[in-house]
Amino acid sequence: MIETALVELIDRAAAECAEQHRFDLGNRLRQIRGRVLDPAQLVLVVGESQQGKSELVNSVVNAPVCNAGEDITTVVPTIVRHSTEPSAQLVQQEPAQGPPALDRRPVPIERVHDEVEQAVADGLPLSRTEIGLPRAVLRDGLVLMDTPGVGSISSSLTATTQSVLTEADALLMVSDSTQELTTNELKFLKQVTDLCPNVALVQPKTDVTPRWREIVEVNRKHLVQAEISARIFPVSSKVRAQATSAKNPTLNTESGFPALLEYLRSEMANKHEQLARKLVSHNVSEVLDQLMTKLREELSNQSPRTATETLLELENAQHKADDLKRISGRWQKTLSDGIQELYSDIEYDFRERTWAILHQVDEVLSEADPDTTWDDFAEWLSSSLNDAVSETFGWLDQRRERLTEEVAEQLLPEHARALPSLAEIHPSDPLERVPEPKAPKAAGFPRKDQILTGLRGSYGGVLMFGLITSMAGLPLMNVVSISAGLLLGSKSLNEEKDSRLKRRQAEARNAAQRYIEHIVFQVNKDTRDTIRKLHQNLHQACNRLTEQGQIEISQSIQETKRAAEASAVDRDQRARDIKKKLEELTVLRKRAAMLTSNRIAA
Repeated sequence: MIETALVELIDRAAAECAEQHRFDLGNRLRQIRGRVLDPAQLVLVVGESQQGKSELVNSVVNAPVCNAGEDITTVVPTIVRHSTEPSAQLVQQEPAQGPPALDRRPVPIERVHDEVEQAVADGLPLSRTEIGLPRAVLRDGLVLMDTPGVGSISSSLTATTQSVLTEADALLMVSDSTQELTTNELKFLKQVTDLCPNVALVQPKTDVTPRWREIVEVNRKHLVQAEISARIFPVSSKVRAQATSAKNPTLNTESGFPALLEYLRSEMANKHEQLARKLVSHNVSEVLDQLMTKLREELSNQSPRTATETLLELENAQHKADDLKRISGRWQKTLSDGIQELYSDIEYDFRERTWAILHQVDEVLSEADPDTTWDDFAEWLSSSLNDAVSETFGWLDQRRERLTEEVAEQLLPEHARALPSLAEIHPSDPLERVPEPKAPKAAGFPRKDQILTGLRGSYGGVLMFGLITSMAGLPLMNVVSISAGLLLGSKSLNEEKDSRLKRRQAEARNAAQRYIEHIVFQVNKDTRDTIRKLHQNLHQACNRLTEQGQIEISQSIQETKRAAEASAVDRDQRARDIKKKLEELTVLRKRAAMLTSNRIAA
């Protein structure tokens, strides 16, 4: 069987990786070995963030297996395959060195999204999420993989997607129909066509884009100009959901999904052997090329060294060590300055937002009566503060990305690429930890109090004007004195009502101010904890990369010294061994190249 020959070739290459202590390449070949023996047909769903990849997978299997939404970004790949019962498990990454140690943790399928978010927040090295569903569309071996966005600000997400490209039987590039293909998308498509034999472009969201047919035609021209052979499938996940709910075949056809599924079935049929050959040929050849490059470098170092050559190599290594120290000082200063600036800016940002809310509180309470509008006022105040908290944490997340880029610029290029992406910062909810502001005490004005207030005000008016009119011969109680008393009594009553209203407004204003100050205190604590954790994570990641660089330089110095001290006999023997090994690897490399021409047998 062809699988026997392919597995034998992979095992031979894996043995060479183990002999040269390249466990990272060995782990990669183990994954390829599993793909060769697995009859499933893997289809990768790729694209930039927020293009509808997860929603597309959900629509194909008619189940919300992938976390989808406007503010949700796929962090780890999600594999969806057939199983008799619904199931879900989190798979941790294999170690870069040492034997494979995949850790599979079953989780309830209804909680899989929460478990993934918690694992990422805890810093667990997740490799992927695997979902099993009893779906007819998956029964014949179709396996879908929802991948992190490519071309995004996070280079590690792009690397995660590209690392599985060579394992795929087919690839669906998702770019919504609201706009034509971007330059980055066309560039990515051009790259993947060399690695994956079957590529198609899927354009969702046709239900919200009246001009989607024009966009499809423009994209078809772009593909022709870029010499990319790929079919285009315009689809609508919302129409697909409506068709499934109503069991309407006509509506399902309008969604575009039947044509897409038929394409996958026709492209996958009877092509497993051809795809397996291409998969093994590419990966084994690439692994062997890396091994042979390392051996050729070692072979060139086996020639007798002069004292001058050894001294130059040691000086170069020392220069690299000095450069690494300077780089370490630069990224530490950049990180320290950035964190201190972040503390100040975030605190000022939220203070400024709450001051604007306090100003609005003063304007509202200078006009409204808290006794009648308190419920609406409290709801508005909570909503405004919640928006301010979300905006502040959103800005903090943007600053996190910017600070990560600034620190990465201070590292060596190879170190910057290895810098891990930090988890997205989510807003806290301080309103749940702070008691709601209390409404002002009920300020009723009973009828008897109003009468007494009016009498007190009218008494002076009657007496004063009665005495004045008595000089004109009129009695104390006359029309003028009584009218003046009524007028002054009404004025006293209105003044008392205004006084009570102002007291209620002042109490409400003080309660709102205390509530806002309490929220500010909680948010400052949450942001400081978040920034402190960001500082620790970035410092640990950069420090780990710096230490790795120091170890590599130290090993280089030791190897240079050993090579200088090695005898001519030892060098000649090692050179013969390397040449023999290179001949063996060259033969193995030719066998790998013969795979694509169907000229290999067990």
